[in-house]
Amino acid sequence: MEASTGSRDIVRRAGAARVTTDDSAERREHWRAEHLAIPGTGHIHFTALPSEDDLTSQLARRVAGDPADARLHVARVNRHVLHDEPELAHAAIVDVFYAFGPEAVGLRTRLLNGVRRQIGSTNAARLDAALATGLRPASNAWCPGSMLSRGVTGETDIVRVRALGGPR
Repeated sequence: MEASTGSRDIVRRAGAARVTTDDSAERREHWRAEHLAIPGTGHIHFTALPSEDDLTSQLARRVAGDPADARLHVARVNRHVLHDEPELAHAAIVDVFYAFGPEAVGLRTRLLNGVRRQIGSTNAARLDAALATGLRPASNAWCPGSMLSRGVTGETDIVRVRALGGPR
């Protein structure tokens, strides 16, 4: 039995192209998620499912299907923050307020502070009022893109009883 030096011979075929993996784009996206996302949440990742939908649609659909999964909510908010999509960031943070009720005040606070500038002072002020309690399904905080709101603002009465001779 011969003693080995521990090295290996690497054999290349003549004329074969060198195989290199360029993962710089993936590393760049990972760095962006870690350092440009809402502070303290960049390390939270989820696994995208094989789908023909874009990631934005997939995250929204998965939040609707499993509203108690905080990772999905964080990933959704961070995605919209990183892609500078204020309307979608607002919808995602509203869903965070709907999903957990009075629980997860720390998560709501961190995410709201992270999107405050992007969603604007008016929207942030509305959510500040519900920071401690979250939103209930009957709350009047509907916004386009929210997956958990009932989608109704104002009154839903179609027919009203009117007294004869009274005001119209």
